[in-house]
Amino acid sequence: MSINLITENAWVDILNIQAEAYVEIEPEDVNILKSKWLLSPTTCAVYQAGDTISAYLLAHPWPSEIPPKLHEECPITASLNLYLHDLALARESRGKGVAKKLVTNLVDIAKAQGFNKILLVAVQNSGGFWSKFGFINIPDAVICPSYGHNAKLMVLELQP
Repeated sequence: MSINLITENAWVDILNIQAEAYVEIEPEDVNILKSKWLLSPTTCAVYQAGDTISAYLLAHPWPSEIPPKLHEECPITASLNLYLHDLALARESRGKGVAKKLVTNLVDIAKAQGFNKILLVAVQNSGGFWSKFGFINIPDAVICPSYGHNAKLMVLELQP
């Protein structure tokens, strides 16, 4: 199994994983997801064995502490903040350390590329999962309602 950059051929699998993973929020259109990928292809990845993709991660530069809205393309921007837009796993990959490998890989890449922090919105009550990686909740953050109930903005400060 390996972590690889996303290619055009990965999108059918990514959409299937997204539909399986998100039960409380509406999945995003492929063109919206691709727009995030195209902003920063080197900070986006899939986890796969052979030709089978079992997880994906999308992250891109974001210049604000207010997270981008779902279902909208983001403008091209330079920033020392990286926004982790999406991490999703196929059911059969859950509980096997796949998410940890993808997040650790992203943190290593973010540090190597000079980012200062990684922001994300924890959805579907995933705040506890993200806190295991050192992400902390930003209280009273402004978050678009499209992220669903109990969404939390979280941040990981990166040490050089």
